[in-house]
Amino acid sequence: MIRTLKNDDVVFVCPSSDPTAYAKYGTTVVASGGSHASDYVNKLKRQNIHTTATAHFLSINSHDIQAHPELANAFALDLAQKPIAVPWIRPTSHHEANNYFGCVNNPGFRAYARRKVCETMGSGPQGLHIEEYLGSAYTAIRNSGCFCTHCMRGFAKYLSKLNAPALLAAAKAETFDGFDYLSLVKTVAAEPAQYISLRNKIPLQDEFVDFQLQSATANAVSMGNLAADIVAGAITLSANISLTMPEYLPLVPHLTYCVSDMEHNPGNMPAGLLSTVNAYRFAEALQKPVAATATPENWAFINSHNADNLACVWIALASACGQLFMAPNRVLCSAADHGPHWYCGSANTFSPLYQFIKKHGNLLNDFKAVGPLAVPQLASNSFETAEKRCTFTDALGTGTVSPISASDTIWIFPRAKSDGSIAIHIVNIAFDVRTNRSIPAKDVEIRLPNSLFKRNFSSAKVYGYNSEPVQIQVQNDDSTSSFVLPEVKLWDIVTFEYWA
Repeated sequence: MIRTLKNDDVVFVCPSSDPTAYAKYGTTVVASGGSHASDYVNKLKRQNIHTTATAHFLSINSHDIQAHPELANAFALDLAQKPIAVPWIRPTSHHEANNYFGCVNNPGFRAYARRKVCETMGSGPQGLHIEEYLGSAYTAIRNSGCFCTHCMRGFAKYLSKLNAPALLAAAKAETFDGFDYLSLVKTVAAEPAQYISLRNKIPLQDEFVDFQLQSATANAVSMGNLAADIVAGAITLSANISLTMPEYLPLVPHLTYCVSDMEHNPGNMPAGLLSTVNAYRFAEALQKPVAATATPENWAFINSHNADNLACVWIALASACGQLFMAPNRVLCSAADHGPHWYCGSANTFSPLYQFIKKHGNLLNDFKAVGPLAVPQLASNSFETAEKRCTFTDALGTGTVSPISASDTIWIFPRAKSDGSIAIHIVNIAFDVRTNRSIPAKDVEIRLPNSLFKRNFSSAKVYGYNSEPVQIQVQNDDSTSSFVLPEVKLWDIVTFEYWA
């Protein structure tokens, strides 16, 4: 049976530079981190830590191009048949060449990707993690590409299989045999900049994006199968997924779990966290565990303000929303005034919170959101076409869905299991950046609509982070069940006993 993620797992983004950190945190999974020697992998396995190797399907490094000159012809090409630079990877000096997207439909690039998977899986890790699985498919969404010969031939075959007369009419063609999409596009947009600005007016644009996304998905799945063949056994398959871009979703049904950078808007507390809550709701609807972290810019805020305790709020919020926040032991940190570097949080700050999560896994695992954050029943969990992705996003709604609140900064997250068990998460998001402290709330009244659970409660037990469990009384009337928490510091989980 393939291992998956549970809500009480403790996940590291990548290997720790401090070997003692694994024991301090109670680490169970290392989500990514490149290629490692067999002795390192085996050492983690002996600590019951699930190990993964990482493959990058975005660009080709200069060293590999020098070793394999033919890879210079494996780049994604724009409308003008020029290679497309990866905009977020800038040369470190004027002597260094641009990083260009590799084309996932180019046989040379696929062979390159296979070599990388063979190299990284050779040490026997238990999973494969894919960084930037879209590769050149991203250029179909945000840039002008890819219009190489391989993509044009592949797209013509893709359209032929759809066998739709309306598509032939849109293409102004009698057959897709030998069809050249590049020539059709140039009747609307003569250069890359026009292609981007006139995208909505270009015929067959949705189908072209679908084709590119399906190609990227098929490439990632084949690499996962290759990885399993190399280790001769079942593996986990994970990938970085942007939950703000539905185009990332086609691979999700094939994954064991997802990894995602979440925007936490630290400069706009508390309102900015509502978008984070909505992203977690989106994640729950995917029916795949999501191991989250903050964006590099968010970590730069933490670092520059010496506000490491703010990340404790983010960790609690992720658990309250039914997902996992990866331990900030070594996470990418960047800011506009300097390049990327690493933020390494203190185990003294964060490990007690992860120990609390591990201790109370029975209050976290297998629960689903109830109330305003509950996700609808979806007819399909398939995302290979624009129509299916729109159906999914439309079902979740376009507006902001908010948690129940006791105040502007005390948010309530009711969750329940199929066996009827209930766990209410109360998260205090009030935080003073200047003092690096949460602001405790006193005598907090929690009122739950009876419509949530349709039952009355006799008492409740409160499991508070950094405090011993306590029993409290619950008041019931015709419309609500209510109780008072003497103090909410950061995060409480409340369970209930029922009237017979």
